[in-house]
Amino acid sequence: MEPEDFDSEDKEVLNWDINDMKLPQNVKKTNWFQEWPDSYVKHIYSSENRNAQRHLSSWAMRNTNNHNSRILKKSCLGVVVCGHNCSTKEGRKVYLRPVICDKARQKQQKKSCPNCNGPLKLIPCPRPWGFPVTNFWRHNGRFIFFQSKGEHDHPKPETKLEAEARRAMKKVHGAPASVSLKLKGNPGSKSLPGETQSQGSLPLTWSFQEGVQLPGSYSGHLIANTPQPNSLNSPRVMVQGEPLIWQTRLPP
Repeated sequence: MEPEDFDSEDKEVLNWDINDMKLPQNVKKTNWFQEWPDSYVKHIYSSENRNAQRHLSSWAMRNTNNHNSRILKKSCLGVVVCGHNCSTKEGRKVYLRPVICDKARQKQQKKSCPNCNGPLKLIPCPRPWGFPVTNFWRHNGRFIFFQSKGEHDHPKPETKLEAEARRAMKKVHGAPASVSLKLKGNPGSKSLPGETQSQGSLPLTWSFQEGVQLPGSYSGHLIANTPQPNSLNSPRVMVQGEPLIWQTRLPP
C-alpha cells in the first residue's frame, strides 16, 4: 500500500501512529505481508492474514515488556556469526538465528561454528542510539496494524524454518551407533523399489511440510513437499514434529 495507491481523500490513512487512540478504519487497500520489514515502515494487514495473526517475522524477534496491553512489542536480537568469518563451499557466510532465551543464547555463543568449528559470536541489533529495532503489532477492528522503528544494521539470519531444519539434521546425523547398525542392511542384498540410500549406508527419507533451503554446509536427502509412502514395516520417529520414516530392507 504505497502513497500512489491512494487518492487525495485516502492519504490521511497513512498519517497514523501505533500509539494513537483511534486508528483508521476506512482502509480500501491492505498491504501484502512483509517477511523482512526494515527501516521506519508502517503496514496495514487484513485481520484474516494468517502471517499477520502470528506476528511473523524472519528477523529474530522476541517479545518485549510493554505497558500497553493493546500493542504487542517485539525487539530484534541480531544475528550469530562465525568468529573466523568462514564461508561454505558454496561461498555462503554463516548467519545463525539467535535463540530467544537469554541463558540459551549465552550457551549458543559458546558452541562451535557448524561449518569450521570456530567460535561463534553474537552481532546485536543496536539502533544509532543503542536500542534494537522494534516492531509493534496492534489488532484493531478489521485490520492488524504494524509499525517498525529502527533499521537493521546486521545481516539477515537464517529463517526459523531453516534453523529448525538445521537442528533436526544435526540430531539425525548424531543418532546413536546402535540405531545406525540396526538400520544397515546386508551389503549383498539389493534395494527394494522406492528405497532411498543416503550417504554412508543409512537408508532414510526425510520430509518437511514446508520447503526449506539448508545452509550450504549441510548435506543430506531433504525432500520438501514430497509425500512419502507408508509401510507397515517402516517404524516412524518424530523429529521436530515431523515424521521421520526409516526405510528398511525386507529379509530375502
